[in-house]
Amino acid sequence: MTDGLLAGDDGPSRVVLSPRGARNAAQLSARHRHVSVAASNQEVAAGADILVLSVLPGQLHDAVAGLRLHDGQVLVSVLAGVSLHEIREALDTDLPIVRTIPLPPVAQRGAVTVMTEAPGVVTQMFDLLGGCLPVPDEAQLSVFSAMTGSFTGLLQYVATLSHWAGSQGVPVADAERFIRGAVAGLAPGLRDSQTSMDQLIRAHETPGGLNEQLRREFFDDRTTAALQSALDDLLHVVTR
Repeated sequence: MTDGLLAGDDGPSRVVLSPRGARNAAQLSARHRHVSVAASNQEVAAGADILVLSVLPGQLHDAVAGLRLHDGQVLVSVLAGVSLHEIREALDTDLPIVRTIPLPPVAQRGAVTVMTEAPGVVTQMFDLLGGCLPVPDEAQLSVFSAMTGSFTGLLQYVATLSHWAGSQGVPVADAERFIRGAVAGLAPGLRDSQTSMDQLIRAHETPGGLNEQLRREFFDDRTTAALQSALDDLLHVVTR
């Protein structure tokens, strides 16, 4: 988020980081002249108009213990599976709190961020990072959070294709170079929100061709049900 916010001249004039993640904080302050590292979490809170809570869920209470907030401040949480109620209780505050799901491509301002109801100052910040996708409640936010657990599975699909090619005598490095480039080439179509996924699939298939055959054989009822069941499990984890 810090890299993305400071990727252009339209970003904030100042970003203050907690000393908790000392190594990352030092690297960010070395890269960006507008970044400074505070001596304590309270120093961060004292100077922030938008206070971003970005720790592991189990670290929340330790990170905010004794934190004094001020009027006019907005809190942004990126903690997966931690409800607004839990955050409000941990901080003992009535200040506005927004739950968000920023993804790694925000560093290049290239990802839409899902969020609960937010003041304009927060949506403006995430608009810089690639756009906002507001949801009406935390239940829907949890669905999106569960979907984020699929990303390495998508990469594993690509890796499996390369390893299969290796088992057929093709150098794995060559197979990887080929399939990674081919999959990356799908990006423009995926970014085109005016084209539905069904349309995109049809655009890349010849009826009766190889793509259609593999898609139908692999994504049969059993495999699709297994994927949906795994997503149900993730949804349970993030809603706790």
